[in-house]
Amino acid sequence: MDDNVRWKVIFAKRFKRQLPLDIEHCSPIALRSIILDAHTSSSILDRIAQVYADDEYILRELVRCPNLDETTLAFIALTSSEEIQSFIARTRVVDVVMGDESGHAEGGKKRLNLTQLVIKMSPSQKIKLALTGAKDARGLLIRESSKIIAMSVLSNPKITIGEVEFFAKSTNLSEDVIRKIGTNAEWTRKNSVISALVSNPKTPVGISLPFIIRLPDRDLGILEKSRSVPEAVRTSARNMLLKKKSGKG
Repeated sequence: MDDNVRWKVIFAKRFKRQLPLDIEHCSPIALRSIILDAHTSSSILDRIAQVYADDEYILRELVRCPNLDETTLAFIALTSSEEIQSFIARTRVVDVVMGDESGHAEGGKKRLNLTQLVIKMSPSQKIKLALTGAKDARGLLIRESSKIIAMSVLSNPKITIGEVEFFAKSTNLSEDVIRKIGTNAEWTRKNSVISALVSNPKTPVGISLPFIIRLPDRDLGILEKSRSVPEAVRTSARNMLLKKKSGKG
């Protein structure tokens, strides 16, 4: 064996042993080789999908890969652009759907039910999805029992004030999520968000009370009569109304 062949063999052995452990620093050519290798495990493909969630070139290569499992495909669908979602539908011959739909779509296409597949994801997949996913993914994961997954949704840079308002009024979310919304200075500049927080029985009293002074009379009147909020909130709303009527508020 001449020197050139010997070094090629050494490099190939090291390449296969080390690259999967250093996915973050692979070149596009090396990544493509890993993706196209029939022996590459689905776990490595999933790691590539998480690391390169913003690289449409790599995502297209992954979508074409027969070794890619459905949960990773769902992750890609929920974090990528509409162009990649359309590419998935064409390449994998599937309809990407949310909700409880199952079975086959018209034309014999299989339905890729994202809701069901998110449930099957590992905690690390869900955290990454919470941090980078689109609106559908955020709406699912904010309800996770795991605190770190649910809270990661609130750190997603794509989150909108409309979603925050919806979360603030939801009574089926954890107190930790409600508290984080209530202590975010940017979100609580919006009166719609503080109104949702104060009206939510899950909101801690220590979060609600400082916002009472900012509420309009109409909201105060509703709070004063509400039996779903804590007594301290009702009392504070009543006192604020009395102050305003007496000209002291």
